Order: sequence, then structure tokens, then C-alpha cells
Amino acid sequence: MKVDVLGCYGASIGNYRTTAFLINDTILLDAGTLTEVLSYEKLKKITSAFITHTHIDHLKGLFPFLDERAALKEDGIKVYAAGPILKIMSQNLFNNLIWPDFMKIPSEEKPIVRPFEIELEREVEVAGVTFKPVLVSHTVYTTGFVVKEGRRGFMFTSDTGETERFWEIAKSEEGIEFIIVDVSFPETRRDIARLSGHMTLSMVLKSLDNYGLSHLPVYIYHIKPFFIEEIKEDLQRSKKENIFILEQGKTIEI
Repeated sequence: MKVDVLGCYGASIGNYRTTAFLINDTILLDAGTLTEVLSYEKLKKITSAFITHTHIDHLKGLFPFLDERAALKEDGIKVYAAGPILKIMSQNLFNNLIWPDFMKIPSEEKPIVRPFEIELEREVEVAGVTFKPVLVSHTVYTTGFVVKEGRRGFMFTSDTGETERFWEIAKSEEGIEFIIVDVSFPETRRDIARLSGHMTLSMVLKSLDNYGLSHLPVYIYHIKPFFIEEIKEDLQRSKKENIFILEQGKTIEI
């Protein structure tokens, strides 16, 4: 499996881009960044997208991408998400007020966005890659994912505060090579992290210890760019050699 990190930060500031991963050149896991970094030829290869939640930093890349597909009369994409997420997208985003209703354009029979509802903790296979959504604890309905090709893969918390079911599954799931976790704020901002449904490094380390996962490689993502240096200091103080800061533009091979 090849995972291209198109964007992985908690805000779009300067050169920092928001969350999107491209798997095996054809499948998106979230869509905060797309047309800014991918060529037209690469964009044409995308067939599917799995969406974790409806905050705009995880979706905004879809808007120009779908607009381009519609204008050029190209095939649409399949969008997979839990039912409550698809409902929010339909009612509040693709509603002809915020953005054209690409769930019905150019026709209801053949729209640019073809939504597919997925069930919690049930695998969905697309092009040989399986995605299993797991409910996490954010300010809106949000799912993390177990992503595998064959028997190996990774887990992604998406945006979450302190949660339980994700870590229970991580403890029992076989073949997990690494976990991508939300660390949006430094320890000095623990209050706002909890209020906004995010985590600090110590919250992540507590979960890793509690569930016997401290041996796994962990990439922290969704850092607010203005707190990067503070979070680096938190990481240095932790003396954890298995924790890394995820970088946009990076490609991870599994």
C-alpha cells in the first residue's frame, strides 16, 4: 500500500495544508487538500473518497475537484461515509446554497458524487483496500478508520479527543504497522484541546500505555501550525522514540 500525505495540518496557513491522504493513487482518505498539489493527470485517477467527518478542513478539496469533473463531463467519484456524515454533506454543503448539489448534477441517475453509506466496524473493500470505520469522540459525528491491504495496514484516528473504542480495536487488530493520531494542541492548551474535541501528546501517550500499544510507531497529525514548535518541545520532553510528526508531501509504503 502507498499512502501519499497531501496535507496533514489543523489549519491552512501559508504552505501548511489540511488533511488528505491518497492511497494507491486512486482512493482519498479525507479531502482537505487536492487540486493545490495534484496534477490534472493524477486527479483523473481518483475514483473514491472515504470521509471521516464534515469539518471543512477535511472536505474543502472536494469543491474545486468536483467542479472540474462536472465542467469537463468526466466520471464522478464514489464517496463513502457513515450515514450521519452523508446527511450533513447533503443538507449543509451540496445544497445549492453553499455549493452546487453534485449529488444530483448532472443528473440524479449519474451524479458527480455517488454517496455510499457505510456501517460502523464493518469493512468495505475498494480496489483491494479495506476500510473499517470506528466511531471516535469529536465535536461532530466522526469516524476513524482501520485501513488495510491484505493483512497489513494502519489506523487513523481522524480528529478526536480522548476516546475508547478506537484504542480497543487498535489493541486487538492484527497487522497494524502504524497509527496516525490527532495531536492538535500543546500541553499548555489542554483546556482548548478538550473543549474542541482534540488531543495533546500526553493524552495520546496515556491511551497508548493503557491499551498496550506503546511499541507501535505513531505519527501525530492535525497540528495547528502556530503550535508546531511547542508540540516539538512536548515530544522532545517525552523521550519517546516511536512518536513522529507527520509531514505533508511524505509517502509511506506498507
